[in-house]
Amino acid sequence: MSVKTMIFVDGSWLYHSRQVLFESLGEESGFEIDYKQIPDIIAHGIADVLDTEVDVVRTNYFGTIPVNKQGYNPAKQRAFYDFLSMQCAYDTEILEIDFRREPHARPDDKWVNVALASSMLYYAAQPGAFDVATLVGGDADYIPLLKRVRSMGKRVQIVGMNNIEGKFLTSAMLLTTSGIQDLPPLFLDEHAQQIRLVREEQTRTCKNCGREEVTTWAGPDFFCSVCRNEHRKQVRVCDNCGREEETTWDKPFFYCSECRSKHRENEAAASAGRVVDSGAGV
Repeated sequence: MSVKTMIFVDGSWLYHSRQVLFESLGEESGFEIDYKQIPDIIAHGIADVLDTEVDVVRTNYFGTIPVNKQGYNPAKQRAFYDFLSMQCAYDTEILEIDFRREPHARPDDKWVNVALASSMLYYAAQPGAFDVATLVGGDADYIPLLKRVRSMGKRVQIVGMNNIEGKFLTSAMLLTTSGIQDLPPLFLDEHAQQIRLVREEQTRTCKNCGREEVTTWAGPDFFCSVCRNEHRKQVRVCDNCGREEETTWDKPFFYCSECRSKHRENEAAASAGRVVDSGAGV
């Protein structure tokens, strides 16, 4: 009979920990991570300790994404989360940080921690959901959570990074506090070579227009760069002035480039104590 594990990934922690993976292989400039490998590495680690088959029933990934943040285009970050969901079979819970309502928000400040903790407790309370809860993270804030999950009859494993060259990415308290883990901790940087994604260039045919293009994309469907750009474009009507403009912006609200420019001028003028044409407060 296999042991069921559910993985809970602190996406903010993993993102900020990537440099340790790079440096462990002597690659300061970094490399792409094969996120499909992480659940397999965890499963093999648990199997070696418990000497049994391991079934990864779900890999939950928690992250944030800024919206309405001036000067920031979330398209690339959103595409990454889509990749985790569609290509890596992660269950993603992405918290939108609305900078219009929270102009001084700090997206990494406890947003992910609370979402991960509430999800782990929810599944721990579901009969038969998992036997082992695997936390991929390094914050000492998770200690009360792990104690509670163990009190509910679940086993716990911590997946972190080794603290090397002054980079304290995994809390010593998290690793040494008694009563919060049942298996030896696993360190991802010790598996950096396996996690390193190696892409091979190949010529593929665009599913839409038939154009051939050299790419490293290995997904089932391929669209050339021209078709991808055209697909993202659409004609939108500015909510402020009514002007039509072609854009790739996909949120419910839309403001044209001229209105956005006026809004930025207003903010700059306000900070300098001057007054300019107000537009409409985009």
